[in-house]
Amino acid sequence: MLHDTNLGRMTGAPAWLRRHPFVLACLGIVVASASVWAVPAQVRIPIVKDHAKLDPPGAGMFSHWRHEQYQCVACHPTIFPRARKGFTHDDMDEGRFCGACHDGRTAPPASGARANCKTSCHTP
Repeated sequence: MLHDTNLGRMTGAPAWLRRHPFVLACLGIVVASASVWAVPAQVRIPIVKDHAKLDPPGAGMFSHWRHEQYQCVACHPTIFPRARKGFTHDDMDEGRFCGACHDGRTAPPASGARANCKTSCHTP
């Protein structure tokens, strides 16, 4: 699309778009936000090893919406691959996966004595 400065209108665009340029802006916003809506609200973390008797038995759940203050690139693909991958509490204790932030300093701990498993990750 070219903008004809002499005529003050767009040239080379369909007639309906020349009459309603805000439609193009709205379409751009819809397309840009479509990737956000494609993100699953919750992701079940695959179990890769049996939990200890005192640990919750179910798989952990990750909520994208509880982490909405971060952009996708804060975690993907450096901390988490885009495909679901299982990991253990040992991995988190070593600073990988959730443990990269949930270390007790940056964010509440993801495992250990101070973690609140039943209200954070292991919700029914």
